[in-house]
Amino acid sequence: MPAELSTQSHAEYCADQVRSYDYHRYFAAALAPAGVRRGLFALYAFNLEIAATRERVSEALLGQIRLQWWKETLDGIYGGSVRNHAVAEEIAHAVDTFGLARAGFDRMIDGRMFDLEDEPPEDAAALSNYVSATSGALI
Repeated sequence: MPAELSTQSHAEYCADQVRSYDYHRYFAAALAPAGVRRGLFALYAFNLEIAATRERVSEALLGQIRLQWWKETLDGIYGGSVRNHAVAEEIAHAVDTFGLARAGFDRMIDGRMFDLEDEPPEDAAALSNYVSATSGALI
């Protein structure tokens, strides 16, 4: 995204991404109270970014680098420095507005590392952990 886009444009970008790629969550967020809607769109857009990693890279190492970029972006957000990225800026706003804990974001990213492997979960407990770390952490 070009650097000159306003904060409002970043919020609209996140909402558009969620509407395009996760319509059920878009619909749910659109019905949420206005005071939390922007934060929900930011969280859902973040989820889209990390969930799509497997489909956007040709090698597991590239996916790991992409997910590490998000961890470093969160380091910046929680350290007071936000990267020029629409979703990152909206996540920073949500963190500031709602006091969101870093652990939930890290759990989601760590859960998505499993997506880069070519093996299914080894048992029901591993599957439950994966679901809890990805969609469960988002909820």
